Amino acid sequence: MDKLVTHFMGMELKNPLIAASAGTTKDALHCKRAQDAGFSAVILKSIQEEMVNRYNPFPRMSVIRSGVPGYQSTTFMTYEQAFEGDIEDYCSEIKRAKDLLDIPVIASLNCAGEDTWAWYAGKCEEAGADGIEVVPSCPVGAFVREAVEFYPVAGNALREVRKAVGIPVGLKMTQQMSNPIVCAMDLERDGADWLTMFNRSSGLQIDIETMEPVMHKGFCGHGGPWVMQSVMRWIAACYPHISCPISATGGVTNYEDVVRYLLAGAGNVQIATLVYLKGYDSIRAILEQLEAYMERQGVAALEDIVGVAAKKVLPLEKADRSKRYYADVDYEKCVGCKKCYPVCIYDAIDGGSEKPVIRQEKCDGCGLCAQVCNRAITMRVR
Repeated sequence: MDKLVTHFMGMELKNPLIAASAGTTKDALHCKRAQDAGFSAVILKSIQEEMVNRYNPFPRMSVIRSGVPGYQSTTFMTYEQAFEGDIEDYCSEIKRAKDLLDIPVIASLNCAGEDTWAWYAGKCEEAGADGIEVVPSCPVGAFVREAVEFYPVAGNALREVRKAVGIPVGLKMTQQMSNPIVCAMDLERDGADWLTMFNRSSGLQIDIETMEPVMHKGFCGHGGPWVMQSVMRWIAACYPHISCPISATGGVTNYEDVVRYLLAGAGNVQIATLVYLKGYDSIRAILEQLEAYMERQGVAALEDIVGVAAKKVLPLEKADRSKRYYADVDYEKCVGCKKCYPVCIYDAIDGGSEKPVIRQEKCDGCGLCAQVCNRAITMRVR
């Protein structure tokens, strides 16, 4: 898989997939499982200074299936907290991971006090960490409880860690801010060797029978496939304005998602939820299919496609607004499922027939019927 080689933190990685900081990397043995599955680097589960964040409540995970019937999406909601131990325990785990693994081991830090960042970072460097991911926000931590403004906290933490260590330092951003582009530029100026976009957002789910929040009646992290479009939007928007690598995370379920993140401007992709729901072996299939995609596209090196789509994002005024399209039915392919009937708000589809009859004079050209059909209806130019 030489085509998948990429560069990160000054090191050559065998592929762009990194095991994200989560329960799936909670200790050296889980990190070894990640390496065996094909990940090119691991980020240990975060060590947090706040004692309350070191002990998980039980149960703490929920899969929420919601949405329009027939179009359901999945949200993975978790009350997953930090590494269950203090900084000495964490450093011992770093050492064990370094003994077991031959891929980079990155520490993940979430501190509460300004004077703790440098101390924790120095201890992790002494233990042998290859890099440090600074995590100034946690979906269930002080950042959420106190509604802290992100950049001042993030910038201070990054500068403190940057001064304390000689190994690469990145920062895991949150989407819950007003302007990720400006924040990314500021963080690069403050010394970030890479930026991870983004930490899980904080969310809430409510049980309508008990009329109470689920998941221990509190806010908690939520992610899943639904988040990808939002993450890609900000990666593509930030990519032209910063030169440090972007590490994407959130919602990956297959190799296509990995490719999309790379095209948006990410240099590598972190994965956790997929491993929770489908196991470590799911990574092998992604790597095989990713290499096949590159062969099919004639791409010589993975880094050749990074940011390609970001450079093609058009401004608002250049969108095609010519009303020149209409929906057309291929009756040989139509199975009469009638999925297209209710989605036309323009009354262009005759609902009294077994198969759709589209009145071109009423068709708005919005394209929704073609999307829900995905078989017999295509959009034509008038």
